[in-house]
Amino acid sequence: MKTLLSLMIMAVLTGCYATVSDGRGGREEAAFTLNLPEVLPPLVVVHPGISVARDMDEEVFYSDGYYWARRDYTWYRSHDHRRGWSRVDARYVPGPLSQSPPGRYRRYRGE
Repeated sequence: MKTLLSLMIMAVLTGCYATVSDGRGGREEAAFTLNLPEVLPPLVVVHPGISVARDMDEEVFYSDGYYWARRDYTWYRSHDHRRGWSRVDARYVPGPLSQSPPGRYRRYRGE
């Protein structure tokens, strides 16, 4: 319980968290932090309909009206890169994103 409370406090302070299903229909909050700037660098198209934030340590994609990020093979998405990240089942991730190897677009500058 202390750990969950600590994670929730950290999430509120950083402004980024994920809502995670508990598997029984309920939801619980879990910290998901991304140290992103208030304004993202320009987006670079890497596949039709999919862009990535240029020259970032984190891979932050934009597609279908959402920002997307991956941590340890788990995908998260949000309408606002600064907050509201939700865990997403892999089957709902756009195909070209899910097929991209982790790290491929880290610090990406375009071709």
